[in-house]
Amino acid sequence: MSEKQDLSQNPFTALFTTVGAATQFSAQSSAAPANTAQQEDGEQGEDDTQYKMDVNGMIEKIFLITLDNDIYPYDDRPSRCVFMSEIQEKLDGQNWWEMSNLEQAVFERLLLPNPGTEVVSLTKKDDLQSASLAGESQVLRYLYQCYKRQQKLLSQRSDLSSELGTCLNVILMNARICLQQSELYPSQNPYQQLLDLYDEEICFTMGSDPDLLSQFFDVLVQQIEENEEDGSVSQVFQPILQIVLTRLTKELSLLNPGVLKNIDFLHFFARKGSLAQVFLDFSSPKDWSKGKAFEQTLLGSLFTQSCIPKMELGPYEFFENPSTRTKQDIEATESSIQQPLANICEKVYQLLFAIIKISPDHRHRVLQWLGKCIYANLGRTKIWSSQMPQLFTQMYASEGFCLNLCSIMLRLCKPFSEPRSAKLLKIQPTYCRMVAGNEKDARERGLHAEGLSKETCLIPNEETQSPPMEEHYNFITECFFLTHQCIHMSFHTVHEKFLKLNQELHRVQRLYNEVRGQGNDEMEPVRSIKRQMEKGMTLYLCMKAALTEPRLVEMSLNFHLATATWLSEIAINEDCKTFEPVKFPLPKIVPLMLTCVPEFIMGNVTDFTLFLQRFKEDMYEMAGDKLENFMTLILVYMGSPERMRNPHLRAELAETLAALLPAESGSSSKGLMSWFSREQLFVKHPLIEHLAEKLLNVFVSIEMTGQSVQFEQKFNYRRPMYMVLEHIWEIAVHRDCIKKLAEEAEGKIEDTDPPLFLRFINLLINDAIFLLDEAFDYMTQIKDKQAEKERGEWNSLEPQQRQENENSLRQITMLARYHNMMGNNTIHALEMITREIKSIFCHKSMVDRIAGMLNYFLLHLVGPKQRSFNVKDKNEIEFKPHQMVSDITQIYLNLGDNESFCMAVSADGRSYSSELFVKTNSVLQKIGKSPTMISQVDALRDKIEILRVKQAAEDELLYADAPEEFLDPIMGTLMRDPVLLPSSKNIVDRAVIARHILSDQTDPFNRSPLSLDMVTPDVELKTKIEKWIQEKKASS
Repeated sequence: MSEKQDLSQNPFTALFTTVGAATQFSAQSSAAPANTAQQEDGEQGEDDTQYKMDVNGMIEKIFLITLDNDIYPYDDRPSRCVFMSEIQEKLDGQNWWEMSNLEQAVFERLLLPNPGTEVVSLTKKDDLQSASLAGESQVLRYLYQCYKRQQKLLSQRSDLSSELGTCLNVILMNARICLQQSELYPSQNPYQQLLDLYDEEICFTMGSDPDLLSQFFDVLVQQIEENEEDGSVSQVFQPILQIVLTRLTKELSLLNPGVLKNIDFLHFFARKGSLAQVFLDFSSPKDWSKGKAFEQTLLGSLFTQSCIPKMELGPYEFFENPSTRTKQDIEATESSIQQPLANICEKVYQLLFAIIKISPDHRHRVLQWLGKCIYANLGRTKIWSSQMPQLFTQMYASEGFCLNLCSIMLRLCKPFSEPRSAKLLKIQPTYCRMVAGNEKDARERGLHAEGLSKETCLIPNEETQSPPMEEHYNFITECFFLTHQCIHMSFHTVHEKFLKLNQELHRVQRLYNEVRGQGNDEMEPVRSIKRQMEKGMTLYLCMKAALTEPRLVEMSLNFHLATATWLSEIAINEDCKTFEPVKFPLPKIVPLMLTCVPEFIMGNVTDFTLFLQRFKEDMYEMAGDKLENFMTLILVYMGSPERMRNPHLRAELAETLAALLPAESGSSSKGLMSWFSREQLFVKHPLIEHLAEKLLNVFVSIEMTGQSVQFEQKFNYRRPMYMVLEHIWEIAVHRDCIKKLAEEAEGKIEDTDPPLFLRFINLLINDAIFLLDEAFDYMTQIKDKQAEKERGEWNSLEPQQRQENENSLRQITMLARYHNMMGNNTIHALEMITREIKSIFCHKSMVDRIAGMLNYFLLHLVGPKQRSFNVKDKNEIEFKPHQMVSDITQIYLNLGDNESFCMAVSADGRSYSSELFVKTNSVLQKIGKSPTMISQVDALRDKIEILRVKQAAEDELLYADAPEEFLDPIMGTLMRDPVLLPSSKNIVDRAVIARHILSDQTDPFNRSPLSLDMVTPDVELKTKIEKWIQEKKASS
């Protein structure tokens, strides 16, 4: 029997991986010199044999390499290995591995150009997967697989822990070298291999282990750091980051799952400070002053994944051909966009927050990037940016980038985005006054926002009084102000652009309908306008999807509610160490901290509430009782110019108030619960009894600012105020408050400083006169132009002139509509108020004006001039003559019990005649008003006529030959209380000049500043007038 056959029967042979190995080892053992301790030597030989077999088996199993290509009937060997023939030759035919061979063996295995051709079968099993693993040609992938096998074996063979540790060192050494000195493997790209490995492992495919991969990366980085002479961490990982950047900017888009995979991979860089430093260095823009440069960095590329195209002209990825799609289809697309958007932003936030937590220096680097990015893109908020879109897109980051950045900033603020959160008290307002001297100063003092010190604040800073500055500013403060600055730059700007796009789409829609009505749908003008409309609608839907992303909206609502709490608190509380309840009247001492708070923070709150009301109204009910914080903010600031100087911001708070109104009947909101919280807000808020006064205050302040306020802007502010006034008038607590203000005003009507309610109703009358006068004039122009067009007079004009006429008609139509809407609101407000408040309207300083106004407009609406307003489509311009006649008539009836009012109506020689109410009743009958109302008008007419006849006789007797010096130079009426104006030295009637001062605080003769306390009573002239009147009455 041969030696090999004998060994095959030997039970110790099982300790070897092959019979051949046992034979070779037996030959070496038998050649050894004999010694006297033969039994001990035999035991030692058995141990050595076992050890060598274990080492050989370990190396084969981990590295899938072998020196023995024979097949033996043992299952303990790998089924496939690469046969290292050249090494076997160098070892003179040795067919087992020793630890001393390992390093060289692995290196040569890695250098094999095509290891798959060297794979041999060590068992009779047909195992293709094992062949693939053994023949793996990619260096880093092979080494990672070796690492996995080494880790598995480590848990099984604690007796080989030292040898397994050596195997690990060899794996890591070669792994780092292939990354540090990739030129050793010219045909391979180990950087790409590392990324591919990650992609495969996070897919959780069979046999994948993401945690093991992360562990491998960690120890690999440690090896690179310890051997930086071969290549630094930065040199190794920047090429990998470049691949990720290329993927994100050129290969992947929003809905591609590869975006999330790559962001997940970047989380690896947040596991270690040195890696985070590499990531931040690689994400530094080429030019920190250019907003667009941030978009081109790796970190910036994470924010660019959006449904909004980077350029207005496209390309568009979503919502193509929107006119052909159903509402359900559009909503489904929107939903499919918003979830990936939220997922991406959440992943990026987690990445940045993980880096922030590594160390103060890493926090500084992240905040520096965010602060400079926001500052470099602040130009987006400038007015000119919307007028030069091409330059805009070249200079600044895209809309999608900015909204995603906003979403990440809001996530950083989540820990304190809760009303009355104790963390809000840690916000340091003086942060906005500070400017970092350099990067070191920014890092040490926590000053990463830029440009805040240049912003206009809620109240101007008095140099003599400034709040104390802090030495260091905390993370909450930085996040709070950076986020508000970001919202102003991003959400606010995109919302503004979105609204303008909406208006433009309406304009294009009207134009499309007009042109379409003139010819075939296939004509080029129609097709061109339709293409324009489709493109605009696509952009609109893309912007809407991004702006209304549920998570973004929810976080924004919570953040603005928290901001409202904080703003209310700093308005009454200088030190802000605890939350104090707001009470009226507010403290007379205004906290100095308000000199530090930028106006745009209040603007962000008002802008967002209006956005919710327009596009996500259901979110108000989700907020529930928290809405009280918005109402508190409005009540504190809307009527307090001492705390917020800008009248426009106070007026915007009135718009915010209107946005909080319960849904109107017939609106899209469904059911009682869709507006329950808002309904309760106007009834049960603890400070709600002050609402009416604050509303009237801001209504008046828009007129009384002394600033240049364009009339259109002024009435835009007033419109939501009318909506609020109409709503609260139906609630007893508010109606009683207004009535109380009216009583107080009547008692102080002669005061030098006109009371609030008196100024309010005076402005109502002024507005009504201006608006309806303008509306009547525009309607006359429309009628004339429509008549010209119908007569064919435009047909003979040059195309350009005809187009100019069309544009002019369209513009006048818009103006008429605007003025009619506002005029309707104003008249309706007067009708509503005069139902219960009457006497102040009949005071001598007011009665002539309201009577004259009512007569003038009623005559236009029921008299011969009504034909001038007979336009083709009254609804288009919101002209509601029937409603207006009804409201004006009701005002007459509301005030008709007062004799002074009836006399003032009859005394108006410009518009009143005995026929006025006859024509009015004719109209009332046509529009179906009740017989009761018609009979009331008849009774009022009779009463006025009796008074008119009586007054006419008295006036003829009294005023026929009144001396010129007794007549008021403004109105031409007999003065009852003459006063001297200090500047022009003119003498006028006190009632006349008091009425003038309500609207204009200047001398009507030379425009010098004037208030009622500046006039001087002319006692001597008054005495002469009274004596003359008595003599005239006596002589009659």
